[in-house]
Amino acid sequence: MAGARVRVGNPKVDRTEIAPEHDYVLIVDDEAPVRELLASQINYLGHQCRTASSAEEALEIVRDYPAAALVLSDVHMPGATGVELLHGLKQLDENIQVVMISGLSDLETVRSCLREGAYDYLIKPFELDNLSNVVFHGVERHRLLRENEEYRLHLERMVDEQTREIRQTRDIALMTLAKLAESRDQETGLHLERMAAYSHRIAEELQSGPYSDEATAEFTHHLLKSSPLHDIGKVGIPDAILLKPGPLSPDEFEVMQTHTSIGGDTLRTVIEHYHAQSFLNMGIEIAYSHHERWNGSGYPAGLTGSDIPLAARIVALADAYDAITSDRAYKSACSHEEAIRRITIDRELHFDPELVDAFLRCHEDFARIKRLYASRLARAAFEDGSPTEQEVS
Repeated sequence: MAGARVRVGNPKVDRTEIAPEHDYVLIVDDEAPVRELLASQINYLGHQCRTASSAEEALEIVRDYPAAALVLSDVHMPGATGVELLHGLKQLDENIQVVMISGLSDLETVRSCLREGAYDYLIKPFELDNLSNVVFHGVERHRLLRENEEYRLHLERMVDEQTREIRQTRDIALMTLAKLAESRDQETGLHLERMAAYSHRIAEELQSGPYSDEATAEFTHHLLKSSPLHDIGKVGIPDAILLKPGPLSPDEFEVMQTHTSIGGDTLRTVIEHYHAQSFLNMGIEIAYSHHERWNGSGYPAGLTGSDIPLAARIVALADAYDAITSDRAYKSACSHEEAIRRITIDRELHFDPELVDAFLRCHEDFARIKRLYASRLARAAFEDGSPTEQEVS
């Protein structure tokens, strides 16, 4: 930086607005006297300062001490140039302010640097007032950008937190609604929770198979939340039919079948009236179609094969497993092995063959889920004082 004139004096800087101590100014020049001179003046201005003799060393410093607010760099240095340093700095931190220092003959290079992201430039020789103004405004700009970034991140965190609260409220409302419907039925305890867990596990298994395009992570998450709505339409079934302990007559069974349409129609009305989010669309599919069968013998529409929505096909299998392995007023629970046998027999009849194959790959997880919820029921009953501790163990 030969020929630079540095006049010692009182720079025109408002010292109440200098950058925080952790924001430092980095000086990059291959000449030690220039680095020392600039460092002394920048320290005089009230800023912490670091120095580097090359672009490579400067990048190392910024990587190790990422709080650089401003970099003053000579354009021409041995090794990587100031222009290359500019590119490297912007890749590390877009908010770092870079001031290029060069001679009059390099003015076009400096202008090019400005187009590529440099904040400002100093032309040799320069006065201390010029240096102080460039440093002050560069550091101030970095501070404003940093505060703006922090504020943006704060808003994002607030939005994320509010979104989580909204989703939690939604999930609670959905489960409460489903529980109200279940309370009128004779299903065993935690049926909805088990159903959701079984459905979710099958969907996870499908993520690497022929249904991987449809069974995405988002699909799997929505299925977990929507599957408990499968029997919500049972709120519209008369108690005399819903709670009948014995077999239903043909007329009664016809009424019972309407719970699919009642549930689907109810959810559809909610979506249309309140413009609800798409997560309820899957609930509609499940409510309408979870009693359809792969071979077309199901209800209410007699859909066949892939015309049945995937979510409904998954819930149908999960529901069947839970029904087979749970006690009902009209039957005792069957074993896990019996459930495997019956589901396998119904491959391509009741159930999508791909889903049966997925179930067979992860059936041990179904048994684990069954045990988990049985343990929760026993623990809850014990805490309520119903059975003895010996009975639970």
